[in-house]
Amino acid sequence: MLFSLADLFEKTLNNLWLGKIKFYPNDSQFDSNVLQQLSASLEKTTNIKFGDRVLVTDNPTAETIASILWLWSKGAVIVPVRFSMKYSAILDIAEDCDSHLLFRNGEPESLQVKKPARKPDNSIKTFELNSKRRVCGSDLALIIYTSGSTGKPKGIMLSHVNVITAINSIGTYLDLNAKEHILCLSPLSFDYGLYQVLFSLKFDCQLTIFQDDFHPIKVIKALNQHNISLLPVVPAMASSLCKVIQAFKSEFPHLNKITNTGGHLGEDTIQNLSQLIPHTNIYAMYGLTECKRALYLPPQDSMRKLGSVGIPIPGLEAKIFNCDEKLHFKEVNQGEIGELFIRSATLMQGYYGSGNAGANIHSGKYRDDNWLATGDLFCQDDEGYFYFKGRNKDLIKQAGYCLYPAELESQIEQFPNAHLTAIVPYTDKLGDEIACLYVQLNENTPDHQTQFKTWLRSNLDPAYSPREIRFIEAMALTANSKVDKQHLISYLSEI
Repeated sequence: MLFSLADLFEKTLNNLWLGKIKFYPNDSQFDSNVLQQLSASLEKTTNIKFGDRVLVTDNPTAETIASILWLWSKGAVIVPVRFSMKYSAILDIAEDCDSHLLFRNGEPESLQVKKPARKPDNSIKTFELNSKRRVCGSDLALIIYTSGSTGKPKGIMLSHVNVITAINSIGTYLDLNAKEHILCLSPLSFDYGLYQVLFSLKFDCQLTIFQDDFHPIKVIKALNQHNISLLPVVPAMASSLCKVIQAFKSEFPHLNKITNTGGHLGEDTIQNLSQLIPHTNIYAMYGLTECKRALYLPPQDSMRKLGSVGIPIPGLEAKIFNCDEKLHFKEVNQGEIGELFIRSATLMQGYYGSGNAGANIHSGKYRDDNWLATGDLFCQDDEGYFYFKGRNKDLIKQAGYCLYPAELESQIEQFPNAHLTAIVPYTDKLGDEIACLYVQLNENTPDHQTQFKTWLRSNLDPAYSPREIRFIEAMALTANSKVDKQHLISYLSEI
């Protein structure tokens, strides 16, 4: 049983961890020997104080994992950052979270940052100790920086209990055990990637970490070569894999589960995966870093509830509310659209160093009785299944009609030749807000573009159809392989 993530250090160091973590394609490995050697070296050279915020680059190496576990054993707070991030951006994050130390591949280096001009909080009591601190569940474990929808990176604070609760809940509905073999495609600075490491350490399963940039043919090779049973993806990855699997007639006899996060998994993608690899269970899921995971669609409901992101994960409560000007929250009726609120022990501690920035926390009757207003719009059907409709900030009012991009993108991606779509707001020459649709077709020729426009007129209500359509050769993606809507919006402003 885990009481803090520091327990994973002890479990591995004492050879009680029965899983395996390997790296593809270089075939290196993380094990207790790596952890013992790095820990011995760091004990001699590095002085970590309890509660220190430490930036750790996400190089896909055994030393990265070992340094994270060692730092947790010392009571440090891990701040994962992309290894390819510009040094100036690393310094910005370090300054924001009051960090002066960076670990890169297990090697510590000092950061010369300006001391943040924060006003001291005189309401916080200080405790002077003369004995060693003990890491416990209420201590801060992670600060994950994400640009989210606000554009400016924000640090999301997660305690050890927050993370462990999420691990246990997700592991329960995925039925994770020692026989599982996971392929991790996401960077370790993305919580989706980091949690795959934690699953291996907690449930003693095998993990293969993909070291190259995502490429569907290389991924298919890795799936077969390592007999992968669980593949976590984001929508852009799933769409690309569908195309290649269909072209090469690939079969994956060991692949039992595919999970999704980082955006809504299109209905056509779920249908294609179900047809191409019918023995594989598809888990459409919804979450945000502020609470890790909120909803999941049981695989037996994938086709029956196509388009839904399912029901609350174990141990979490989810409700849809509308709010009036007096901050009175009223649950909506079945079928009505409102904002999703969640309540759980996975709920973040807040944003580091600033007020709410994105999702908002509303306090209840006691310390942990908090609701997270996700900023995302949902509705529920008569069986309680949730359907994502878009983000509050993404809602586009075009000629008096409310357009929900996520819902429309899901409809439009049913066009057989559509690879990826993205709808963003745009101000036309008259100053009116309209919806602009970006489309990446599998075959981007004038004839196929005409076919798409004809299909769109036949299948979408004109009042809810984007006024502007732009065909592009390759969709802009973030480092986590999500569609980069901020980039698309910026491009429109330059035209």
